[in-house]
Amino acid sequence: MKKTAVLLGFLSCISTTGVLAQKPVKKITEKTTVVAEPVKNNPYIFSIATDTVYKEEFMRQLNKNRKDKNTPTETELREYLDLYINFKLKVKEAVAMRLDTNPNFRSELMGYRKQLAAPYLTDKKVSETLMQEAYDRMKTEVNASHILINVAPNASPADTLAAFNKISDIRKRALKGEIFDSLATLYSEDPSAKKGFGKLGWFTAFQMVYPFENMAYKTPKGEISQPFRTQFGYHIMKVNDSRPSRGEIKIQHIMVRTGYGASSEILTAAKEKIDAAYTALQGGEAFESVVEKYSQDDGSKSNKGNMNWMPSLSGYPDDFKDKAFALKKDELSKPFSTDYGWHIIKYIDYRPLGEFKDNQDVIKNKVSRDSRAEGSKTAVIARVKKENNYKEYSANLKEFTSKLDSSYLKGNWIYDSTKTSGKPLFSIGDKTYTEKDFGAYLAVNQTPHEKENAAMAAKTQFNNWAADKCLAYEESILEKKFPDFNNIMQEYHDGILLFDLTDKKVWSKALSDTAGLEQYYLPNNAKYMWKERLKYDTYFCKDAKTKELAIKMFKSGKTEDEVIKKINKKVAGSISVKETKAEQSDAIAAKLWNLKGVVNIDEPDAFKFYLVNGMVSPEPKTLKEGKGLVTSDYQEYLMKEWVKELRSKYAVNVNEQALTDLYK
Repeated sequence: MKKTAVLLGFLSCISTTGVLAQKPVKKITEKTTVVAEPVKNNPYIFSIATDTVYKEEFMRQLNKNRKDKNTPTETELREYLDLYINFKLKVKEAVAMRLDTNPNFRSELMGYRKQLAAPYLTDKKVSETLMQEAYDRMKTEVNASHILINVAPNASPADTLAAFNKISDIRKRALKGEIFDSLATLYSEDPSAKKGFGKLGWFTAFQMVYPFENMAYKTPKGEISQPFRTQFGYHIMKVNDSRPSRGEIKIQHIMVRTGYGASSEILTAAKEKIDAAYTALQGGEAFESVVEKYSQDDGSKSNKGNMNWMPSLSGYPDDFKDKAFALKKDELSKPFSTDYGWHIIKYIDYRPLGEFKDNQDVIKNKVSRDSRAEGSKTAVIARVKKENNYKEYSANLKEFTSKLDSSYLKGNWIYDSTKTSGKPLFSIGDKTYTEKDFGAYLAVNQTPHEKENAAMAAKTQFNNWAADKCLAYEESILEKKFPDFNNIMQEYHDGILLFDLTDKKVWSKALSDTAGLEQYYLPNNAKYMWKERLKYDTYFCKDAKTKELAIKMFKSGKTEDEVIKKINKKVAGSISVKETKAEQSDAIAAKLWNLKGVVNIDEPDAFKFYLVNGMVSPEPKTLKEGKGLVTSDYQEYLMKEWVKELRSKYAVNVNEQALTDLYK
């Protein structure tokens, strides 16, 4: 039984015996706030020793299980009250046993909390805007070239200015008419520029870093962008072309390999072979047959030439994709070549990008892992800072970072806590973080910052550290801010405890306590009765001749021992037998039910027959035969006995007046 099956929403699954049925954990996607009623309108419903359950909690859990939104009946309320008391008794016992202090329990609970907290730490509006923006961009493919001048993210002001001036000068030359490709070859510090002339080919959303993508979709076709910065440095971009998304295409493929730089002999032989394949296709031979004879594409040949769906922006050569997307339904291409060889392709199917709803989950996942997700995070951090009186001590931070030496830039800075005064760097809510906290953080999280300015690099790390602390602070107070979060966390807490203790007291015990299971079974074996059963033997023969001989011997009056002994004397194992007792619901027994003696059912290629021996009166199943049902009943018995024990151990007090008010 999976533990996640009994967590969030577990109360809706309490059976009449208090056993929790399996149910998947709900995925939290929205945050809502439940406002607690004033105490005077929230009387207690029942108490267990010193623990109290109030009306708000009781009705919240009851209403999770009710489709009918009318006032609950007295019967409904009292049935649920009994179940909920039993549930709370088990949780109280788990706490009394200190299961909630178990490290494994704490770790598991915190894991669920982390998952539950995630939606509260994102800005829904910003996230939705980013998703829509990404989808809108996915409708268009952009072809661009760029020139890059490297500069480190935290470079000194002088180095940053020098890089900016350099890229600006290159842009001026391009605007005056110098060829962009030539400028890219001469000046771009992108390693691929020397060979590719700065050309990036076709791309769409999520295929470039977000700032680069932004500029690509904002720069008109044929124009050169203003200088802009990414994590790599300063760029200028020229948008060469744009087109609507081409979606995905399904094709069949025949390929004759040559390889890049193949000799003229190889090229000639390949051309002759692809022409022969094309001639065969033109003559009416099936594409699959021609694939088998001629194709050297290992990836598609075994699948009759069928390739996987090919997205417009996949890694296949552009000339190959262009040929494919230019085809019409069921159209066959003429032979064409790429650097890899000669090809013939056939259009099979096409599917467009699809609507937003069709791509929503994929886009959401990509946004969450992409740098654009920082927009949502930034919005949340800004809100958290405002709500919790964030204050930064800039002078203290400047003093601290000014003391960092070259060892910090090399990534081997040693933190000496005795040389920091402990001055505050920022505060949020009731938390204050000091130089000592930041120093300890830097010591653990430092990396080489070559070509960067120490103070600026440290300030960047400070901003990241402070942002993480702000989010951590917000996460730490979610129970106080959002009653619904607190309620669900309590359900997780109780659900995990309940699972662990119920497993120990009931589920695993019933499986491992063989003596207890037998002790329960013996006085109750009449509950596990077989219905009237048919007793029959199945004889398995090695061939039709053996089967014919065996049936003839039985019909002549020979006994089973005589038949088996004689037939197996010549060839051991020629015949074997299996005894069966089965109720009429059994498929074979149903066919034999009103028959007697030797029965030969027509079963093709099955060299077997049956000997019906008669009926067996109803009788109790052995423990082995009925173990599944017996174990289930034993678990129910253990559950009831456990609840009796808990009810006698803890005083339960029900507020009858408050309960009555719920159904009046």
